[in-house]
Amino acid sequence: MPAAASGPLTLAIAGWARRDPGRLAFVDRGAGVSYGALDRRIGALAAWLARQGIAPGDMVALTLRDDMAHITAALALLRLGCDQVSLASHDPPALRQAIAGRLRPALLLGDEAADALPGLAFLRLDPAAAMAGGHDAPARTGRFVLSSSGTTGRPKLVRLGEADIAAQIARRTGEGRVYYRSITVEHNNARKYHLGLLSLGATTVLSNCATLPDLAEACARFRIERVTLPPERAAALADLQARAGAHPWPAHTSLAVFGAAVAPALRRRLMAEVTPGLVVNYSTTEVGTITLAGPADHARHPDGVGRPLEGVALRIVDDAGRDLPPGVPGLVRLRAPGMAQGYLDDPPAAARAFHDGWFQPGDRGWIEPDGTLVFAGRDAEMMMLGTINIFPAEIERAAEGFPGVADCAAFALRSPALGDIPALAVVETAPGALDVAALAAACRAKLGLRAPRRVVVVGTLPRTATGKVQRDRLAALAGG
Repeated sequence: MPAAASGPLTLAIAGWARRDPGRLAFVDRGAGVSYGALDRRIGALAAWLARQGIAPGDMVALTLRDDMAHITAALALLRLGCDQVSLASHDPPALRQAIAGRLRPALLLGDEAADALPGLAFLRLDPAAAMAGGHDAPARTGRFVLSSSGTTGRPKLVRLGEADIAAQIARRTGEGRVYYRSITVEHNNARKYHLGLLSLGATTVLSNCATLPDLAEACARFRIERVTLPPERAAALADLQARAGAHPWPAHTSLAVFGAAVAPALRRRLMAEVTPGLVVNYSTTEVGTITLAGPADHARHPDGVGRPLEGVALRIVDDAGRDLPPGVPGLVRLRAPGMAQGYLDDPPAAARAFHDGWFQPGDRGWIEPDGTLVFAGRDAEMMMLGTINIFPAEIERAAEGFPGVADCAAFALRSPALGDIPALAVVETAPGALDVAALAAACRAKLGLRAPRRVVVVGTLPRTATGKVQRDRLAALAGG
C-alpha cells in the first residue's frame, strides 16, 4: 500500500481523485463510491454547509446514522476548516447534552428533528440539495474532538488534527487494500480508522454491506483483505464457521480483533475455525494502534498483544515514573507521532495521563525480553481486596478454557469492610454445562486469595460496541 499523503485528509483524497479517479474509496450498501465521486460529494456538501452559514473555525456537532452521509459530512467540515464532534445517536440524551455543553458547538447537523438538543441550533442534512448547488469550496483544515469510550465517569475529550489521524493510520500500512470494520462510523474508533485509511488510498467496505452470518461470503464478494471485529463478534464468527455448510473463509482475508484483551482460548478457536491469519492489537483513542500480535506471536506469547509498531516508543514504569526492566509489571507509557497532547477542559486528567511528552493510559503490563507487551489490566478496573491488588484479566485467564465456559468477565462486589470482593460472571456453552463449584475450586487452585469469591451464570456479558465489558452492570446484575 502506498505511504500516507502529507497534509489534510481532504487534500489526500483530492490527490487520489486526480491520479486514479475510479479507485474505490468505499463500498456502501453494495455499491462502490470512487475517490473521484467522493471528492465531488465533499466539495458539494462543503459549499452547501457554507451557504447555511457554517464558517471556518466553527465547532459543529454531528448526529448522523448513515455511514456514508456521516463520512462525507465529516470531510466537508474539514474542508471548511471546522472542528467537529460526533454526538452519537446511540448515546443517552444526557450524555449528548453534557458533551455539547462542554464544547458549545455552533450547531448540530443531524438526520432528524428528534436529534435536536435544547439551546443548540439544529440543521438537518440535505444531501440532495447539496449536490444540486455549487461545488466550489476552498480547501482548509479542521480538527476532530473524540470522546473517550470509558463505561463510567466523565468522558475525556481528545482533540486531533487531520495530520494526527493520518500519522496514526500510517503505522498500519501493509495490511491490505480492502478493509471492513463491523461497527458504524458514529463510533470514534471506526470513524478515525475509516477516515485515516483514505490518506492511504484504501477501500473500506462499510458495515451495512456485511454482517454475521454472511460475513465470509461478503469477504469473498468484495475481496476484503482485513476484517476487524470486537471479541464477542469474533467468538460468534468462530461458532458460525465451525458449522457444517458454512461459507468457507477466504484465504485472502485476515482477521483482527480489537477492543479488549483476547483470551488464548479464543485465539486458538479463531485460528482453527476461521483463519490462521489472526491479528490482535492494543490501541488507545489518544495514540492509535500501539502494538500488533500476528499469527507467529500467539503460540509464543498467548497473552501478549505484540511488539510496538514502527515509530511507537513504549516503556513500563513504576508509580513514581521510574523505568522497570523486562518482565516486571508496571504502568504503560507511550509516545508516537500523531498522538494527543492533552485533554480538553480537564487539567487533572491531563496531568495524570501526560508526562513530559509521554502518554500514560492507566494500563498495566510488562514487556517480555523479545519486546512483546503483555497487557495485565486497567488501573481503573483493578480490585483491592484488603491490601491485595487483583486485575480482572488474571481471574479471566484462570477460568478461560474450563469445561462449560463460553465467555467470562471478572468484576468487583463492593464491601465496606473488605473493599473489593472479586466475582466472576460466566456465560455457559450450553444451559447446565458448567459445574460452578468445580470452576470456583479450579480458580482457587490457580489464584489462591485472588480467586473469585462468587461465580454467577449470566446469559450474556454486557459490552460496549467496541467490545469492552461493562463491569459496573455486572455488579448490578449480581446484586452487588
